[in-house]
Amino acid sequence: MPDWPDPQRPGMPADPSRPWHWVTRREGGAAPLPVGWNGAMGHWMVWDGTNVGPEEAARRFAYLGPCLTPAEAEAALAKARRDAEAATRPPAEPRGLAALAASAIPDPPPAMVFRKDAIRNHLLIFAGTLFGTLFLIDKFNLMR
Repeated sequence: MPDWPDPQRPGMPADPSRPWHWVTRREGGAAPLPVGWNGAMGHWMVWDGTNVGPEEAARRFAYLGPCLTPAEAEAALAKARRDAEAATRPPAEPRGLAALAASAIPDPPPAMVFRKDAIRNHLLIFAGTLFGTLFLIDKFNLMR
């Protein structure tokens, strides 16, 4: 479970200049809850209207992070959209010498044989086996 950003100062937010922060209850739920930080008084303002000191907040809550302002949220969404768009965009086509190098087909690995060569090899093996078998049959029939 997340904890407070500075272990030396439990119950204090990561950025005391920001008014709203996300926390979650230590027992009984992992749902994020927004709470207000009053930097002048050094207290948390909980949703039920009570003030909670840093020591009690450290016992009751786990810190998740500061709440984003609308501008920060919009910037984060725009960045996520750009990242998603860049991930789905096909890679740029190489040009010049890079295109020439990319178009060169490397030799297949030694264990790999092209299909037409594999078919030819199998037909040659079959023909050799057939003629060898017929030769042996003929040879044994002549000896009788």
